[in-house]
Amino acid sequence: MSHFSADDEASLQSMVRQLMQSIKERLASAPSVECAEVILLHLEETDEHFHNYEFVKYLRHYIKNTLGAVIEEETDKCTFAQSQGEGSGYDTLVQHVTKRTRESKE
Repeated sequence: MSHFSADDEASLQSMVRQLMQSIKERLASAPSVECAEVILLHLEETDEHFHNYEFVKYLRHYIKNTLGAVIEEETDKCTFAQSQGEGSGYDTLVQHVTKRTRESKE
């Protein structure tokens, strides 16, 4: 993400600040760093406003535009392989698509 302009970086910082401000109390009340990490890991499940945060919207848009084609292609490949009896389930699909997406040049 180092190719952003100064305006882009300022905008991203503002979005992250908004997100952190909204969860600050929850993180501050965590009894340990591990508990704060769990709060962050499960934020989507526990925060009803999660999908309304500008940073989350931005990340979703960025991922879709940058990696959407790779994810879709790998999902189609795995789905086809599973329909042919070659796959072993949802976890394998997610793991495979994640691995292939990480390895892609995109």
